[in-house]
Amino acid sequence: MDDSQGKPEDKTIPPILGFGAFALRPEILSTLETIGYTEPTQVQLQAIPLAMAGKDLIVQSRTGTGKTAAFGIRIAEAVDRQSPAVQALVLTPARELTLQVTAEVSRIGAGRALRCVAVYGGRPIDRQIEELRQGAQTVVGTPGRILDHLRRGTLRLDSLKILVLDEADLMLDMGFEKEMRQILEHLPPRRQTLLFSATIPRAIEAMAQKYLSNPEKLLLSEDYVYVKEVSHEYYITNRMQKERNLCNLLEFEDPPASMIFCNTREETRVVANYLGRKGLPVAMLSSDLSQARREKVMARFRRRELRHLVATDVAARGIDIEGLTHVFIFSAPSSPDQYVHRAGRTGRIGKSGKAISLVAAQDLVNFNKLVRVNNLELIEKNFPSHQEVAARKSEHLLKRLRDSAQSTAPEDLLELEPVARHIADEPDRDTLVAMLLQEHFCLPPVDLDSLPEEGAATSQPTAQGSGMGSSGAGSRRRRRRRRPGGGSQ
Repeated sequence: MDDSQGKPEDKTIPPILGFGAFALRPEILSTLETIGYTEPTQVQLQAIPLAMAGKDLIVQSRTGTGKTAAFGIRIAEAVDRQSPAVQALVLTPARELTLQVTAEVSRIGAGRALRCVAVYGGRPIDRQIEELRQGAQTVVGTPGRILDHLRRGTLRLDSLKILVLDEADLMLDMGFEKEMRQILEHLPPRRQTLLFSATIPRAIEAMAQKYLSNPEKLLLSEDYVYVKEVSHEYYITNRMQKERNLCNLLEFEDPPASMIFCNTREETRVVANYLGRKGLPVAMLSSDLSQARREKVMARFRRRELRHLVATDVAARGIDIEGLTHVFIFSAPSSPDQYVHRAGRTGRIGKSGKAISLVAAQDLVNFNKLVRVNNLELIEKNFPSHQEVAARKSEHLLKRLRDSAQSTAPEDLLELEPVARHIADEPDRDTLVAMLLQEHFCLPPVDLDSLPEEGAATSQPTAQGSGMGSSGAGSRRRRRRRRPGGGSQ
């Protein structure tokens, strides 16, 4: 490939902002306006004109920068809605990302009545065969299931115009290289290929050299991936107290939505169990969960019924969650790129966020090397004291109560105000108020389906230092109740 294409020229950027600069079909412009897309992001500004010109692209850009809309707009523009043949194929590494991309491409193509079908493992293949038989201009899927359909003859790609490889580096990391190459061999040689990846390792370069035609390279992540609005903080902790310190930080920071990264599936269980038994609204996401449970967890997380998601890198990669304000890095990353992938879940498209690392003293030197490679400004913090955590929890609780009071008609509270004054005069008023708060915030915090069964993983030291038992009615009762001020509303 020509190295001179490593940086985009200014002429690829439209001189004016707005999607109208791209000469899109009126129905697509109308749809984008309805969705709420008004100003293109950096990746859209640079990728859409080149894609519309029919060029093959290699785009280095992280999740959350608007790349799905970038290739979704190109697909919506290019496909023939009168033809039921598959004209665009998007390969993704994970089932959750497949569903997200399918939803986004469907939204963008709604004005042209384009049909998009999701194809992935863990879902009955007969249902997918029927959906494909009914006709779809775009198919989004994971490599294994796409290849399965190709071998069965239930998916034909003779009319393919556009191929998108989304999160290509992760597909290689997950061992999909063989399947990807086999799929590419099934495709017509005259097509447009758009490759999106957070990093561009040698294997991606080699694949691009063979399967892409004179691709343009947009290396947006190099200067753009490290969003300056993200605060990079770290706490030095004793390994034996990591779970407890994490719990205190969650209650102190009180994020509306956070992800907690662990290195292994077993570690996700340990952390999720500990936080769940402390009354926090938490679930875990790892590759060994069934597809139904994974979808249930993500649905509840997006509805904010759950506020904390404990995940491995593989399970979380490609998942784009709007409004994610905090990332907690529980386990030390193994590489600079891994830190970037984790920290990059927050601070989406210019929004502020925090990436908070819990670093064992013996890991500190290596951690500093990993992170400072990316020229990030690290801030060392001290854990808040028990008094500071308690005070912050009270602040959060009072704010929620005041917000509820402001949204309630004053006449609805008139009959209760004399009762409140009477309770304030009682000698056991603290206990009575605590019970009222407990009842007010009594919502189920833990997704039980996402945690190990009773008597299995709970026999391991998942609740060390919590002072709570791991079984019995009392434990189940604690799971169901939401502790006031526990970062759980």
